[in-house]
Amino acid sequence: MKHLLLLSLFALSLHAGENLAPGIQYPKLVGEWAPSSLQGREELLSAAEITAGHHYVLHPVKGKASTALYHTTNPAGFDPANTKININALHLVAEFPVTEAKLIRTGSDEQPQWRLVGKRAKTQELQAISLTWKELAPLPPLQRGDGPVRVALFDDYGSFGKGVPRCTELLSQAPGVKVTIVKPQLIREGGLKDFDVVIFTGGSGGKQAGTLGLVGREQVRRFIEAGGGYVGICAGNYLACDGFSWGLQILDAKTKSSKWARGVGDVKIEFTPKGREILGMPEGLLDIRYANGPVFNPAGDEAIPDFEPLAFFRSELAENGSPKGAQVNSPAMVAGSYGKGRLLCSSPHPEQQAGMEAFILKAVQWVAGP
Repeated sequence: MKHLLLLSLFALSLHAGENLAPGIQYPKLVGEWAPSSLQGREELLSAAEITAGHHYVLHPVKGKASTALYHTTNPAGFDPANTKININALHLVAEFPVTEAKLIRTGSDEQPQWRLVGKRAKTQELQAISLTWKELAPLPPLQRGDGPVRVALFDDYGSFGKGVPRCTELLSQAPGVKVTIVKPQLIREGGLKDFDVVIFTGGSGGKQAGTLGLVGREQVRRFIEAGGGYVGICAGNYLACDGFSWGLQILDAKTKSSKWARGVGDVKIEFTPKGREILGMPEGLLDIRYANGPVFNPAGDEAIPDFEPLAFFRSELAENGSPKGAQVNSPAMVAGSYGKGRLLCSSPHPEQQAGMEAFILKAVQWVAGP
């Protein structure tokens, strides 16, 4: 009985959160685009129920020559133009490089066949391509190879400022690391399985979540659950949190206040013994660049292991009506786990602070594991 209890506790410690995209079918374009051969009898669909209860809606992307594909289980109440929620983070499945896109369904109910029709860039006539639907493939447990640590550095809408170029510069000079810039489509298609670590830098966590979309968020979650490493800085720290509907929900944290715009400038932090061990930082108070990073508490989600502080804020910025005193003695950097993976998240910007150049390599090495 005692052994069964220990096994149950061990299994609970490895348990991660819920699938962010249960029952989702992911569309894959098959073959080559060709001039459309519509017969006139085919119905052009802006929305379709692919499996029971799961509806997919096409909607043009504002300012781009592309079309978004959204998922909903409530087609009557779904509005892809809704700006009151992060519609992309919560519903976006894929993005197609065509305008005026429609779906065509042929074949039998048992064996339906699908095509996507639309106008590609620099073409005026409709073109079509075959399309298949498959559930998101589960990731087997990830294993580190003997080669360099393979780092996927996210660089797309939502990753602003100096974070991506600075991390690229520092990691490109580091031995034993291979860094690759990755885009949302690669992540949505499950491409993180070919990496050991993913990094999300500063910018906007909500915009990063929207750029990833529902499927991209789920693929990152599965990557960490399977044993991948996650490094989040400022916006990437927000993105990891459990306290936002659009978050990855891999870090048991929520912000103390919705007034996040605390200001930009230097603050003082102090590393814990664990933080000094992992990141190689000295004792005492240290200056660090801060730019509206998260100030949070534990979210209390029993499905996610508690984080461990690696550094604490010892001073604060409290501009724009943000609550004074909330930042001081709150975690500035934390380490955590999710499933079989590790996370290291920082609210301020050590990658941009003189004297902390070693941070990003140390963080990558720790989350990559032995």
